[in-house]
Amino acid sequence: MPRIVVQAIEGRSLEQKRHLVRALTDGIVEAFSVTPESVTVVIEEIRRDHTSRAGVLDVDRAGRAPAGDGARRTPATGS
Repeated sequence: MPRIVVQAIEGRSLEQKRHLVRALTDGIVEAFSVTPESVTVVIEEIRRDHTSRAGVLDVDRAGRAPAGDGARRTPATGS
């Protein structure tokens, strides 16, 4: 019984999550030769104020794009 755990910053739409779990399930079914019913996918959503890079909370980064866009963020420079 394959179990996939996905950790992602919160903000994706329900439709995006549906697409993700379908694609992951299809991939596991093909790769492992199991039934879709045996595949479990768990999406763990993480708040931006619970993650950081280079000592800066993601929620505090200047110029950050909306959640889910995949864009790179840069630290605040104070200027």
